Amino acid sequence: MNKKLLLITPMLLILFSVLLSGCHSQESEGAKGDYKMTNINIFKDTPVWELAVAVKEQNTAAIEKLTKDKPELLNYQDPKYKLTLLLWAVGMEKYNSAEALLQCGADPNIASVRYETYSEQTPLSLATRFSWVDNDAKKDPKYVKLLLQYGADPNWIYIGHEHGMEPGTSILMESIGCGIEKTKALVEAGADINHKTKRGNTAAVQALLAGGPAVERNAYAHYLIVEKKANVSEPYYRRKNYGNEDPNKKFFPVDILRDWIVAIGSQEYKMKMEIVEEFARQGVNYWDTKIPSDRLKQIKKIHPNTWEEYIKQY
Repeated sequence: MNKKLLLITPMLLILFSVLLSGCHSQESEGAKGDYKMTNINIFKDTPVWELAVAVKEQNTAAIEKLTKDKPELLNYQDPKYKLTLLLWAVGMEKYNSAEALLQCGADPNIASVRYETYSEQTPLSLATRFSWVDNDAKKDPKYVKLLLQYGADPNWIYIGHEHGMEPGTSILMESIGCGIEKTKALVEAGADINHKTKRGNTAAVQALLAGGPAVERNAYAHYLIVEKKANVSEPYYRRKNYGNEDPNKKFFPVDILRDWIVAIGSQEYKMKMEIVEEFARQGVNYWDTKIPSDRLKQIKKIHPNTWEEYIKQY
């Protein structure tokens, strides 16, 4: 029995030492401040730590008291990610905290800028797309409306490098596909519907690209083009790294509509035809555009016996 104990004990000691070293490793990692931006500890050992805890707990009374005594805390940016507590609150869906910070005077237009990753965002650009909590585009516009109410700039544009999002991309362009009420709120707040990047990309182009056989997806293009008369007559260019295509090749918004294969007579079809009418009003004839070979092949598969009639109407 003693021999068995002698064999087991060293094994337990080794296991214990491994677990202990793992704990030390985590502690040292935390001590270096190597936290994800979702972790409130990015504000630890900074002047705003007490306020950060109040924001996390949505203690609005404490937020009001702390910022009344030291208003400079409101716009402090953490050392690593350059986040304000307002941006953090929006990202983590702490609505009450976000509202309290704004009521106390937090600037909604301070952008986080990380030059090593070329990423930047404002509370509004983040709210327009998604939160950090679910990692999916949320349709609820309440954060967008809240920020706009307190002076968030609906015309802020991404100014970084072309490693992900194209430089010059607007918040309105980012809203496409993330909730039509967000898009509408931005436009109503003064977002420029005709803003375009150097490549000629616009919110309307993004909306057309997002459209298809679903009313919800088509709503963005219908709203911007039919209701708000967004300019759709000018060309745009694809990225230089887009396949082997000539970067100077022109593309036109009207051609994107040929990708919309919808059921004749459906609500989606009605929306598409109203968009076609607006193109015509702007001097662009949809019916003169060429049907892409891949789309024609798809149509023949869907409508094997009536495809010739279909292409005259779609």
